[in-house]
Amino acid sequence: MTRLHFEASIRRSPETVFQLLADLPGYRSWLSPSELYSETSAISEHPTRVGTTYSDKGPSSEMHGEVTELEPYSRLAFRQSSHFTQFWPGGELELHIRYTLHPTGDGTQVIRDVELHPQGILKAAQPVRLQAIGKESERILQRMKWYLEAR
Repeated sequence: MTRLHFEASIRRSPETVFQLLADLPGYRSWLSPSELYSETSAISEHPTRVGTTYSDKGPSSEMHGEVTELEPYSRLAFRQSSHFTQFWPGGELELHIRYTLHPTGDGTQVIRDVELHPQGILKAAQPVRLQAIGKESERILQRMKWYLEAR
């Protein structure tokens, strides 16, 4: 298991940031496609709650996810798993993603912690995946900041 940690300061309330993160169908309005992510779909229910399931599709994989923690305005966590079909045949990856929100004087400190649990061939390819997941985590926080602060 490998852990990655990312932070961003967003000039919006924890309530506003949490609502954006918990609105899985709304991701298409602020999170543009990338090398790893195309869309969030197959959402089992709305509003989001613990146990809500979904799929994050990307160009070379599909992550099946579930909401594992939901504490309004302070914490939201997901578990995602994938079986890769291109580039890494036979590779499996499980991710645990937790957002923690802390109010600040002018907004919210957003913390994104990611745990990677690679299996099969992905264990050998972990440095490549770490770099890609790190870049994607930074992009997600930047897009979130841009979207919320522009409104």
